[in-house]
Amino acid sequence: MNRDKDEAAQEFMKEVANDLGYSTRGEREQRSRGVVLRSGSGFLIPVGIGILILIAIGLFLFTGKSELSKEDLRSIQAGLNILEDKLARLEGLEKRIDSLQKEQKKLRQSVDKIAKRSLNNQKKSSSSQVKRRYHTVRSGESLYTIANKYGISTDKLCRLNKITPKKPIKPGQKLLIGQ
Repeated sequence: MNRDKDEAAQEFMKEVANDLGYSTRGEREQRSRGVVLRSGSGFLIPVGIGILILIAIGLFLFTGKSELSKEDLRSIQAGLNILEDKLARLEGLEKRIDSLQKEQKKLRQSVDKIAKRSLNNQKKSSSSQVKRRYHTVRSGESLYTIANKYGISTDKLCRLNKITPKKPIKPGQKLLIGQ
C-alpha cells in the first residue's frame, strides 16, 4: 500500500513538474538552442508547493483513509523537498539564461560596431593607396626613356597625360606616371 502511494506521489510530482514547465536535463539540452524561458517566474515555487499539498490531501481523502500516517507524511515531505530543490535550481538557471542573453546582445552590438569600423578603415586605406605619381621632365628626356624608367609603356604614359607620342615634351613639364 505504501509503495503504491509512493509511486502515486512520484507520478504526481512528475505531472506537476511538467505543468510548471520543468523539463529533464536531456530535454533541456535538446531545446537549449532557441529556447526562450519565461521571466518573472519567482512565484512558481510557492504555487507549485501549494498545488502539491492540495492534491496530496485530496488523494488521501479520496482513497478512503481519513488520517495520514507518519510514513505517508514523510514521503510527501521528501517529495516536496525534492521538488523545491529542483524548482529553486530552475529559477537560478532562468536568471542565468536571462543574463547570458543580455550579454550575448551586448557582444553582438560590439561585434557589429567593430565590423563597421573595420569596413570604414578598409575603405579609407584603399582610397589613400591610390596616390598619383608625377615625373618632372628634364632636358634630354623623351617619352620612351621616362616610360622605361617607371616600367610602363609609352602608350600608357601618353594615355595618362592625354598627349600623343608625336607631341613634344618640354623640360619642367610634369607628367603623370601612375595612379
